[in-house]
Amino acid sequence: MSARRIAVIDYGLANIRSVVNALNCFDVDVTVAENGAALGDAKLIVLPGVGSFDAGMRGLNERGHVEALQRRVVEAGVPYLGICLGMQFVFEGSEEGSAPGLGWVKGRVERFPSGQDQPKVPHVGWNEVEVAPSSKLMAALQSPADFYFVHSYYAPLVCTHGIASGICDYGVQFCAALERDNIAAVQFHPEKSQLGGMKLLETFLQAGA
Repeated sequence: MSARRIAVIDYGLANIRSVVNALNCFDVDVTVAENGAALGDAKLIVLPGVGSFDAGMRGLNERGHVEALQRRVVEAGVPYLGICLGMQFVFEGSEEGSAPGLGWVKGRVERFPSGQDQPKVPHVGWNEVEVAPSSKLMAALQSPADFYFVHSYYAPLVCTHGIASGICDYGVQFCAALERDNIAAVQFHPEKSQLGGMKLLETFLQAGA
């Protein structure tokens, strides 16, 4: 039996090597998709992201990923995992810029509040995530689970009612993970989150078995 083929999207800006290395620990055939055409026969799709929202969406559009994601994820139902900025892309937009997002989830990503009484921005380091009992992605983990974060913008809970599978608190409670049908996304970095992150990736990979 051939290994499951998983495509990791490259849009020209993010360093995807750590995600690829983590996935290569499992029995999967990891392909770096440099353009939308490379998503054509993928059994699972991972979109890691680091950088600004507008630049990232521009890279996705220029490489044909946006149209390909619509076909493969929304229309064909291929399991999708967005990581960090890859989570923020699924919303309609972000306070960080003016570019439209993928629009799979209504609402906009917001910047953490700043001020003397607020935690330092960006949010960098380990933090606890309260895992919803309904979560399939984190079913192998005990709640709360520890994950590693690096971000200045977050998904408000008001935008993710009914689909938030992980909640974190950093001065404000925010959606740290969401799940809806074949679409999953996490604000933290599972590839940098040691055993908990690897268990999460393993669970996601089972969706393409």
